[in-house]
Amino acid sequence: MGHDIAGRLKSNGQEHILNYLERMNAGERQSLLEDAARIDLEQIAELFGSYRSLRGQGHEQKIFEAAEVLAFPPTDVFAAERRRLAGLGEDLLRQGRVAIFLVAGGQGTRLGYNGPKGCFPVSPFRRKSLFQLFAESIMALRSRYGAALPWYIMTSQENNAATCAFFKEHGFFGLGAGTVRFIIQKENPSLDLDGRLIISPDKKIFKNPNGHGGSLYAMKDSGALAQMADLGIDEIFYFQVDNPLANIADPLFIGAHAENRAQMSTKVVRKVDPAEKVGIIGRVNGRLGCIEYSELSQAEIAERLPDGRLRFSSANMAIHMLNRAFVEKLTSDPDFRLPYHIAVKGIDCLAPDMATVHKIDGIKFEMFIFDALGFAERSVTLEVPREEEFSPVKNSAGADSPDTARAATIARHRSWLQGSGKLPAVPADLVIEISPLYALDAEEFAEKFRPPPNLSSPVYIE
Repeated sequence: MGHDIAGRLKSNGQEHILNYLERMNAGERQSLLEDAARIDLEQIAELFGSYRSLRGQGHEQKIFEAAEVLAFPPTDVFAAERRRLAGLGEDLLRQGRVAIFLVAGGQGTRLGYNGPKGCFPVSPFRRKSLFQLFAESIMALRSRYGAALPWYIMTSQENNAATCAFFKEHGFFGLGAGTVRFIIQKENPSLDLDGRLIISPDKKIFKNPNGHGGSLYAMKDSGALAQMADLGIDEIFYFQVDNPLANIADPLFIGAHAENRAQMSTKVVRKVDPAEKVGIIGRVNGRLGCIEYSELSQAEIAERLPDGRLRFSSANMAIHMLNRAFVEKLTSDPDFRLPYHIAVKGIDCLAPDMATVHKIDGIKFEMFIFDALGFAERSVTLEVPREEEFSPVKNSAGADSPDTARAATIARHRSWLQGSGKLPAVPADLVIEISPLYALDAEEFAEKFRPPPNLSSPVYIE
């Protein structure tokens, strides 16, 4: 086996790996050989060719257009249509035709947290983890609609063991181990700027997760799609782990998606600050997709419509509805592949002397889920209120940090309290946290809430 792999490495320009092998002990050598045997070296050469082509050609000329957006401003004019579409979504939930899919392959490194990002304590008072908040929402949904609503969680090689252990330690938050399934996403080797494989400090070939677009393939390869079909599931609610305000399996979103027989749909919030660095759902050369912030000119970023709104204002929340049959069709087509996005980032590399570690510029290849929008014949882009549904946790401080997410959670729950009409006034500095097990939305809260004799911070309602 070793000679065969050595030959493949040489013929694909990766003979430098042999120098590392010569300096390893028998166990390390065998591990690295097995690692190399699993890599599609021909595909790696093809991806590096793509990188060189892009570097040589510069940026492709693209024409950007705003997407058509479905929105329901909070006025009585739209109330009946909202109720009708939400009713369609509720019917699908009650019939058990919806699955929930969470992308949770990341670590909490940027948050200063040692562990999977989903384990990060984020709620304002009880410091519940992201996973716990989502689990409580799913438990409440199951209770409300009397349906199984299976939960699929895509992890990575890096954090799968820790994620599984966290769920076991917390008794799967009462959901039942059999109703939560973990799927490990695949990885791609990273390359140095000369197209060579990188050896990591642990003497393995350095790899990075293949991006959230890899979730489509993970659903198929893991057997999750087949399991969904057996369970009678037609629609998949997709979201990512860093948004504690995510409105999971929102009936309005499900209903709008189903009403239009959409294959893939997206939630967006309105971008109000031109400086906000966020992807925009729009059309790229006529095809629906996500326009990266860096792709827009300064004039396009600042351009406004006659009513004052930004022209490119549909900020991507990374929340989608996916029709199961659509995912099956894409992933069973041998000619289909989401495009790889290429990024050059610093990577810790083991030097050939096996004694030192240094940081080099490396090429990472990832697929993005929003590129599948371009293959959908029918799609809905639903605009929702940012203050209700979007406050991502990406940075340790400043914008999109735990502090801003906690402040957004408190503000949302204060608005629920004020909107209930059961208190004359809500103190502006009131710290309040409402468990999803008590209420999933303002309407449910208003129906259940009975004011206590005294209301002082902090308030926790469950």
